[in-house]
Amino acid sequence: MSRICKKKPAVCTDEPLSNSNICQKMALLRNILSTAYGPTGRLKQIHNNVGGHVLTTSTSTALLKRVDTSEPLLQMISTAVQHHTACYSDCGIFMGIFTLRLIENTLNNGLRTATAAKVYKHLVEECTMYLKGDSCGCKVPVDFSSSDSLIAQARSMIASKPACMLNSTETKHISSLIVQAFLYSIHCNSSGVSCFGRTVTIGIEGQSVSDSSVFPGLLVDVPEMLQPADLERLGSGPFKVVLFSVSLSGDLSEVGDVTLEIHRGVDPERDLLQQLLKLGEKVVMDKVSLFACQKVVHPILQHYLRKHGVVVIERLGLALMEPFVQLTGAQAIASLCSSVPVEAFGMVKEFCLQSCGSRELLQLLPSKDAAVSTMVLCHRNETMLEELKMTCKRAEHVLRLTLREPYALLGGGCTETLLATHIRHMNCSKTSTMAQALCISHSEFIMAVEAFCSSLRSVALSLEHDGQDCLVDLTYAHRWVPDIYSKTCSCGLVEDRSNLEKTPLNTAYHTFSPVSLINTDNQPRILDSFSAKLNALNVAVEMANFVLDVKYIIKDIN
Repeated sequence: MSRICKKKPAVCTDEPLSNSNICQKMALLRNILSTAYGPTGRLKQIHNNVGGHVLTTSTSTALLKRVDTSEPLLQMISTAVQHHTACYSDCGIFMGIFTLRLIENTLNNGLRTATAAKVYKHLVEECTMYLKGDSCGCKVPVDFSSSDSLIAQARSMIASKPACMLNSTETKHISSLIVQAFLYSIHCNSSGVSCFGRTVTIGIEGQSVSDSSVFPGLLVDVPEMLQPADLERLGSGPFKVVLFSVSLSGDLSEVGDVTLEIHRGVDPERDLLQQLLKLGEKVVMDKVSLFACQKVVHPILQHYLRKHGVVVIERLGLALMEPFVQLTGAQAIASLCSSVPVEAFGMVKEFCLQSCGSRELLQLLPSKDAAVSTMVLCHRNETMLEELKMTCKRAEHVLRLTLREPYALLGGGCTETLLATHIRHMNCSKTSTMAQALCISHSEFIMAVEAFCSSLRSVALSLEHDGQDCLVDLTYAHRWVPDIYSKTCSCGLVEDRSNLEKTPLNTAYHTFSPVSLINTDNQPRILDSFSAKLNALNVAVEMANFVLDVKYIIKDIN
């Protein structure tokens, strides 16, 4: 078949970073991310031009997933940030701002892209060595014998998401719940390699945040007609469990994509119901106490099972299948025609009813160390609840990463200012040596180092949205915001004193080596994920170098 219209040639853009339109789009994306950064970040509302759902958020994942761009370079940066947050759950906005600032500073300083890439790669390697070293001044160990540092990390993540709309009391309560859920997800009596358990999240709209809670085991909707007396009649556990993943509705359309051959005089629906009742008889004979199904269970089968004292849970849903299997040890059965093998049965220790806000839920407690818990989150409206659910899920993941690398970084922008000061000081004394090793000029090396450090400081500056000055002290290199109520730096580790010299963060100041704090009783009140920030730092430099190296963009417009 011939083409209706003539094929158009591909559009080739030479030196895309010299295109003012592309640079304006990069600046716009950086501005969107910068203004959403930190506890006082401004909220973003996203909606399309034909109406529909309006999303209010301040998280990089929600922002970048829903903000479409036709610019390939911005698409690559957006994808890289989303991939980072999918793996590490934090520091997405940090990575986006740092990447875009590196690109902007390189262009503004007139640096050759190949030169900048060499120096940035060297500097990020120095950053990694410093952060992983024992002498790092912005790293604190996480003490798992106390919950304080875990709660501080969780609170820092919750507080950095203003769309959650929590006050200080609610933030403290939710932070404690996240740590509690995290601890529930760790197997107590594991030997050798073990996997994390599962935390199932249930949202209840229209209730106070203080009604939120964490329960061990799995909470599901109370089956119809189930009364407390029915659970009392079951006596004490453990109870045998069977689980089906196939529909037990008795509807022929649910049988699957098969060809049925129906003989004259045969009623297929009646025969299918008879098969379901035979299955029910077998389950009762096997002394099953809990009958669960991912999909629908026929009312007659339900009635038969309830009459024989079996608790029936239908419409469990795909999302709850894996935690249900993990909690009970049952194997999901995908056929109603075969008998249930012995190894397919599972066990639960106990049933009980729980009132959570306006909902009544059935709690299933594991008979073994299943490490499954349910977090019930309540909030005043749907928008706040969805943001809170996503933030809690990511905060728990960050705590899990802490088990692998039991450290945290100082928050509040103090890591960025301290790291920028350290890198600047380290490279000031070896400018000639490094310039010669990288085969670049002395001045180019100095400009690239300043571009890198300026990009780090700009991330710390992005935390301020109310017009206040951001300062850096010239002893410890921590970030400060003038506040009559606070006498510490942004992270809470350094106390202010009369002889502590400070200077505006966005102005030039002399090079110095940051002094490490020794014998201080202060504990940082804001902590960032070590693993997440370290990866974001490295990927941001890789992404910036990649974008700076792009010479042509070839786009097929057919």
